[in-house]
Amino acid sequence: MRFIVLSILLITCHTLQAQTQGTKKKSSVNTNMYEAEEPKDTTKSFTAKVRVVRDISDDPEVMFEGDGASGIYTVPRRNKDFAAMLKKLEQSREPGGPSVTVSADEDKNIKSVDLNKSTKGFVPPSDPNQKWDLQQFTK
Repeated sequence: MRFIVLSILLITCHTLQAQTQGTKKKSSVNTNMYEAEEPKDTTKSFTAKVRVVRDISDDPEVMFEGDGASGIYTVPRRNKDFAAMLKKLEQSREPGGPSVTVSADEDKNIKSVDLNKSTKGFVPPSDPNQKWDLQQFTK
């Protein structure tokens, strides 16, 4: 008698369990509320000519000419291309030097520097009354 009751009880529990697994609804509660958000890539790129490179703090500070890059940008020493970036920035600072394309993060830390080769050979006339040769821009 006990065997029959025990087997009926096991069979009913097994069937109830199978039914609840098939009709289980998804919870409408968000359980991922503590999941970290992905950081947004806020890299800013601009092209400008270097005005000042100064090494008075931990990281060298750079200031650019033009409206697109206002403020002081820093070149982190921990960057693996630190020496190459500083050399390119110094080349741009020289009179008649090329402009540079810079990418920096939201904290104004410079990530990469590339020289613009298109303006490397351009030298503005020394006489302010002399007209610029605009044909060289179309070549």
